[in-house]
Amino acid sequence: MKKTALVSWFLLLAAIASGQARPVWPCSDELMKSEGDNHRVRVSTDVSAGFEEKKILPAVSDLKGVKIDSTVVVRMLIDKTGAVRCADAVEGDASLLQRTQEAALQWHFKPYLLNGQPVIVETSREFIFKKNKVTAR
Repeated sequence: MKKTALVSWFLLLAAIASGQARPVWPCSDELMKSEGDNHRVRVSTDVSAGFEEKKILPAVSDLKGVKIDSTVVVRMLIDKTGAVRCADAVEGDASLLQRTQEAALQWHFKPYLLNGQPVIVETSREFIFKKNKVTAR
C-alpha cells in the first residue's frame, strides 16, 4: 500500500475512533445541496458495473516506452442522472492519478433506483495499467 493511502486510512481510523464523522469529499456537500437531499447509497463495484453506460479509459499513448505496472483506485460520486460528479483517485502511482480522475469524470451510468426513485451513488473502480494498456474493473 502506498504511503498516501496509509495516511488516508490512518486519518479515517482516527476520525472514527474519536467519534468524528467520516471525511467528506469537497464536492459531496455541494452535490447534496443541489440535489435537494442528503441521501446517498454506497454500492459495490460489481453492482455498479451493471448500470454502466459509458466508460472512458485514461490515455496512455504518451507513455510508450515507459514500463507501467500499477493499479489506480478511483472513488466516484454519481448523481441522480447517472453523471459522475466527483472522482477521487485514492490509491496508485502518483503520475497516473490526474489522468485517471479525468477519465473517470467522463463515465456515465444509468440512474440507480432505490424504491423506484433515483439516488446519489458512491462506488469505486480500479484502473489497471500494464505494459502501456489500461483496463477498468
